[in-house]
Amino acid sequence: MNTRDTDAAVYLGRPTDSKAPRGALRRGWSIVTALLLAAVFTEAVFAGAMLSGVGWARAAHGASALLLVVSTAAAGVVAAVTLRRVAHGPKLVWTLMGLAAAVLFQAAVGALSAKGVNLLWVHVPLGVALLGLAVTAAAGAGRLGGNGS
Repeated sequence: MNTRDTDAAVYLGRPTDSKAPRGALRRGWSIVTALLLAAVFTEAVFAGAMLSGVGWARAAHGASALLLVVSTAAAGVVAAVTLRRVAHGPKLVWTLMGLAAAVLFQAAVGALSAKGVNLLWVHVPLGVALLGLAVTAAAGAGRLGGNGS
């Protein structure tokens, strides 16, 4: 491909290499990771409401935790299948798999805490770390197919 063809491909918004996803792939994963980020943040809101004594918050925190475990695991598996040959895809796969593992661990610690085991000292800071990991996943989705790091 000569320089003129490359300029035309960039101008038309077409991928210039075979590893670059179509814009729809990047947008789709950006939406998925943004939803996961929102779900993690919502968990923090429900936790705060629960610690403030709001009656319905405990059930909401538990139900959304289950939804978050399932959705992060599903996102990690789908990413592993669809992004393995996309530029920056494997990094997003590992980030999502790490997020899924951390969310599962967080849910287990939370369940033990609810049964009286003294683990809130682990549960609360891990929740903060989950927010950072979810932000990292969202940023990674925006790099899919790009040449930068």
